[in-house]
Amino acid sequence: MRQTLFYLPSEIFDLPLFGAGLLFWAILLLGAVAVLRASLRKRSDDALFYAAITALGVFVVRVVGPRIAEEGGFPIRGYGVFLMLAIAISTILTIWRGKRRWNYPVDAILGIVFVAAFCGICGARLFYVVEYWSDVRAGSLGATLINIVDVTNGGLVVYGSILGGIAAVIAYLALKKLPILATLDLFAPALLLGVSIGRIGCLMNGCCFGGPCDAPWGVVFPAGSPAHRLQVEEGAASLYGLTLALPETPTQTAESSQSADAKKDVLPLKSAHKNLATEMKAPVYVAAVDAGSAAEEAGIVPGARICELGLVPRGLLAADARTRRAEIRRYRPENNAQVFYFFLHIWGGSPDFDVWAVLQDPPPAAETSETASNAKSETPETADATDKTAKTASPVKFREVVFRPAPSTSRPVHPTQLYSSATAFVLCLVLLGIARVVKRDGLVFAFLLILYPINRFCLELIRVDEESFLGTGLTVSQCVSLGLFAVGLSLFIWLKATPPRRALDGFFPSTPNSPDSSETSSVADKTAKNGK
Repeated sequence: MRQTLFYLPSEIFDLPLFGAGLLFWAILLLGAVAVLRASLRKRSDDALFYAAITALGVFVVRVVGPRIAEEGGFPIRGYGVFLMLAIAISTILTIWRGKRRWNYPVDAILGIVFVAAFCGICGARLFYVVEYWSDVRAGSLGATLINIVDVTNGGLVVYGSILGGIAAVIAYLALKKLPILATLDLFAPALLLGVSIGRIGCLMNGCCFGGPCDAPWGVVFPAGSPAHRLQVEEGAASLYGLTLALPETPTQTAESSQSADAKKDVLPLKSAHKNLATEMKAPVYVAAVDAGSAAEEAGIVPGARICELGLVPRGLLAADARTRRAEIRRYRPENNAQVFYFFLHIWGGSPDFDVWAVLQDPPPAAETSETASNAKSETPETADATDKTAKTASPVKFREVVFRPAPSTSRPVHPTQLYSSATAFVLCLVLLGIARVVKRDGLVFAFLLILYPINRFCLELIRVDEESFLGTGLTVSQCVSLGLFAVGLSLFIWLKATPPRRALDGFFPSTPNSPDSSETSSVADKTAKNGK
């Protein structure tokens, strides 16, 4: 995982690049020239297109750029680099195949690629914004809009890209009166090649991760990564050495037994993630303490209740805290969510403060077992007496501790990004092989809509970053996979019932040096003779 590869300077010769800087005026000038040139040629559609692209570029440089820039300059993210590589390499493959076999004009392919890339990114971002609206929404409208268009840290859903790109390309091909099914066949393998390359960007960004993995190829993401945050929230990894306990209820007990039975199922269904960071229903108890952690060295044990938390000057000992009580910034957490907020936002790894805590120790194990056995044999008449005796025999014990928390380590997870990259590349080769033998437009595209959803549906069984969608037990991507599979299968059945057709054969005039020029010319001559 490496989200930021390097930084570009925000200034050149003391002149800013972003905001109302050099890039702003350069894009505005080039856009104005392109719009004027298209207008003089009376190509209104091109003029409108250039105007829209110029407006988008100006908005990104003027509004988004200054918000994204950091102290070191403008960050170049690994995710964005691999996204650009995916678009570029996929375009090269499409140009090579289209030019070699059908003499497809390069400018036409580039126009389609631009429409597909732009609308695909918009669709991928829109899909993400809708699915993770709670993460995107901010306190003000302006900040929310910035979060919506900020794709530098990831936040793109592949299915949104596929749906948005395909819909835009179909509309563009219809407008330009180009063969739709044949052109979709041409682009289908390149689409999967782009997915294969783009998924490496997901690995760089740390998103789209899988569940726990005991295999040697399991990937350990660093502290603070999306995988680590989810593990901390679910209790799979500790919060600075402490794992908090969820309140036990009959409902949770039934759900845990159901989840244990679900592990035996062939097709495990998704459910809502348990989230310790949002639990607000019970006092704070420690479920486990990491061995060798600062929390364990301070004497925190499982079963202890956290009554108070606070900040003390760095290096202050617990024995001195009583005499310097006025220096402690004290907080009384009432639930797990407030403990998470304290560690992540109030303390936040401050170099000037350590963490002070007041703990209520659990009763001794022998006393607990004796109380439990007495509870089994007690009668209603002796219940009150036993309760009073327990209260007097076991006085509540409180302790104060001071420790310097350290981040926990993430547990190994399945590198589903690499799984997806490898399977998408294999499917790309499969489609290239199918394209060489089929004699009917649309079949390659139909196989894309059939094979990729099957692949994605299976990968979702390993991934843990998505929850059940509307109580279906399936993720959003799995639901979309079923829909696309149905569309692809229907298209395949319909195409098999129609006469074979290759619309691109002879559609574009061949050049004399084209490897298929003689074949294409003969097809064109035969078509002309038949027309006569």
